[in-house]
Amino acid sequence: MSVRRISLAAAFAIVASAASAAPPLTAQGWGKLRIGMREREAVRLFHLRVPKGLGPDSFECRQDQLPSQPGLNVMAERGVVTRITMDGDSQLQTDRGLGLGAREADIRRAYGPTLKIAMTPYEEEPAHQLIFWTAHGKRGVRYDTNVAGSVEAIYVGSRSITYIEGCS
Repeated sequence: MSVRRISLAAAFAIVASAASAAPPLTAQGWGKLRIGMREREAVRLFHLRVPKGLGPDSFECRQDQLPSQPGLNVMAERGVVTRITMDGDSQLQTDRGLGLGAREADIRRAYGPTLKIAMTPYEEEPAHQLIFWTAHGKRGVRYDTNVAGSVEAIYVGSRSITYIEGCS
């Protein structure tokens, strides 16, 4: 009976863990936070912190904070979500199982020859920007690595993943 209770408890723990697991970052977004959705809807659903003085209908480009996920920021342009940035202490992963701290070699293996590799504008080799574009080239995932070869930031979304400093 004791073994049965332990087995049952373990099964419930596994199911609960799977149900509460965070969705992966993809070129399309993060769970219900989708690239292309209206910023107003994202603010309502995720309680995004919008910079003071700018309402969710502003046509300015800006980055909103996602309070429930430290290290995750949402870029909106002309009232539409165009990019999600992961940096800092975020523990999330992409749909390829890669997160902050991942090795460049693992990214290259995960994406193969479809990966576009470029130098970073502010760090010397061997730091890189590694970008994967979906089949239609409208959405992508960008990994920024440092000189040690580990991922410092991940960007998912539209062409705005190529912006270097915020909205430019």
